[in-house]
Amino acid sequence: MEQLLKETKQFLEKNPADIAKDQFFLIDPTIIAQLVESAHITHADRVLEVGPGLGFITRELAQQAAEVVSIEIDERFKPVLDTLPSNVQIVYGNAYQLINNRSFRETTKPFTKVVASIPYSQAQNMLHNYTNYAWYQGDLVWLAPKSLAEKVNHEPILGAFFTAHIIMDVPKTAFYPQPNTTSAIICFKRTEDPISSNNFDLYLRQYLYNHEHVKVKNAVREGIIDAAWNLKHKKITKKQARELMTRLALPDEELEKLTYNIKPEYYFAIPNLLTSWFNGI
Repeated sequence: MEQLLKETKQFLEKNPADIAKDQFFLIDPTIIAQLVESAHITHADRVLEVGPGLGFITRELAQQAAEVVSIEIDERFKPVLDTLPSNVQIVYGNAYQLINNRSFRETTKPFTKVVASIPYSQAQNMLHNYTNYAWYQGDLVWLAPKSLAEKVNHEPILGAFFTAHIIMDVPKTAFYPQPNTTSAIICFKRTEDPISSNNFDLYLRQYLYNHEHVKVKNAVREGIIDAAWNLKHKKITKKQARELMTRLALPDEELEKLTYNIKPEYYFAIPNLLTSWFNGI
């Protein structure tokens, strides 16, 4: 730990930490090893990392994986990152924007694991990048704010795609400089496939999220039709679906909104109000 702290301080003397970019460096080798071990990486894995910083975690990943691709927003780290092993590729840019970019996803070889000390202020937003994109459907192992685990497990949208499991708490003393936020190594495990598990609640919540730029009345109607067919192989007409929607008693102004703009609690309420119908068809 003393050596990593020394290296960090030496770098920061000439390049002060940018707190706006959440530059808190994990300097505890034991926790770095635990983070990487938690992802169960093999020599066949291609790993995506966000925010390598001084490359302490990256070096550990490179020892375990076949390839590591690390996305770094701050090019001041380039002289240090250029010294990483040959199986590491550094991509400079905004990770959130890159992963949302179709061209980047289509031209980048698929990853088998995602491991990162994620930028804390962006962690919840960045988790949305992994909800429904076919380019990566595995679990995530992140060093992240501990509070994010509770948010995910109680949040109607992200909770439809992930269950968060805290692997271990990480003390503030494991970082330099020290963050104000309580940290943890968290595994964001994919929820069960709603079609395989016949889970109507998950299916409809995922459907609504995947159609967030469609009006609520249309997304719910088509979600009902899709769920009936994909989960029970029952045909429901648009007229029948519209009649079912009267059970929801949603105000007209809510039905006319884009799904993106409805109150989050509706992601729970809508499937709940339709569960008895679904169980009976």
